[in-house]
Amino acid sequence: MEPEKQLTPRQAIKALLQKQDYSIRELSQIMSLSEKEVLDHLEHIAQAPGPDYHFVIIPAVCRHCGFVFKKRERLRTPSRCPRCRQESISRPRFLLSLRA
Repeated sequence: MEPEKQLTPRQAIKALLQKQDYSIRELSQIMSLSEKEVLDHLEHIAQAPGPDYHFVIIPAVCRHCGFVFKKRERLRTPSRCPRCRQESISRPRFLLSLRA
């Protein structure tokens, strides 16, 4: 019988993202890490998602006018909408999907 392996925070985040999409805040709460720590791990995972995986960003959306932040590369939530200037914006979500 093998001793149970302890996952590093980054490995645990990868395992979660392979099952479903999460926002930085959700990962922070699940992992009991600060949002900044989760963001640091996500930036690394985005650069090196692992063999057979693709890092997917589900973009943030303005809740007021529906503007979708499709071209945004940064992982943080935008502060305001460029179209209507409102600050009510959904958080981007992240996922690791298998390459086709």
